[in-house]
Amino acid sequence: MKPLLSRVESKKVDKAAAMLKVLAHPKRLAIVDLLGKEDKMTVTEIYRSLDLPQAIASQHLITLKDRGILSSFKVGTKIYYSLSIPKLLDVIDSLEECCDTM
Repeated sequence: MKPLLSRVESKKVDKAAAMLKVLAHPKRLAIVDLLGKEDKMTVTEIYRSLDLPQAIASQHLITLKDRGILSSFKVGTKIYYSLSIPKLLDVIDSLEECCDTM
């Protein structure tokens, strides 16, 4: 077994912490949760579903895409977003379970 200090300072832990920082925003969590229920959605579908201003939704989508959490592709004039890391839904579910017991 690796010493605790070695595990805590690993790149893996640093990457996980950075990912959690990105997901710490309630609107970004809502976007991830929404895209976990749908295969793909346009920006318009996302901001309307979450009742967000388009500019705010776009900023969050860019942040999530830049971190590799979302992927996107263009069809005509529409940009579709989808979840790149489906296992993040397990994290959200686990956090919800923890909150329910508090």
